Amino acid sequence: MNRNPILKNGKRSKASGIYKCSRCGNLHALIEGEVASECEICREKGREQHWLVTKRELLIVTRNVRQEVDRRKSRTDRISDTITDFCGNIYFVYVHAVWFTAWLVYNSVVDEPFDPYPFGMLTLVVSLEAIILATFILMSQNRQGEISELRSELDYQTDLKAEKNTAEILALLKKIYQKSREDR
Repeated sequence: MNRNPILKNGKRSKASGIYKCSRCGNLHALIEGEVASECEICREKGREQHWLVTKRELLIVTRNVRQEVDRRKSRTDRISDTITDFCGNIYFVYVHAVWFTAWLVYNSVVDEPFDPYPFGMLTLVVSLEAIILATFILMSQNRQGEISELRSELDYQTDLKAEKNTAEILALLKKIYQKSREDR
């Protein structure tokens, strides 16, 4: 037995969302208060159906997706993005070039170096830095993936709405055409 709440044809939707046909699985976008029409696939095959409420939201965004995601960022996300932005900058390379040069020169010139050749401590520090930076970069990439996924979802919802509007326009044109043929 299906546990999803149902929306019967001719009834108004209680929330904006993506609805799924109980028979064929066709998806349909409805805005809150919009009247649910029959599934076109099932209507053509003469089957009765109703709409199942899915967990997919119909997100209507009129703003920039990136701004919407930035608004929802946590402090950790902002710190991660700041670090990742700096690491992807040429100044990061300059800082490391100066740091490594200073480290190598100091430990090669002084009589009692704190990290003698083959510079094992430098290797350890660089390895730990690489691990931490990789983590921050992966966190930022995951967020970029979320932005891409949200954009894809918005494109999909826009396509659904456009397809729905096109179907409604075609149905109206068909009625007008049939009416004009009858009036002749």
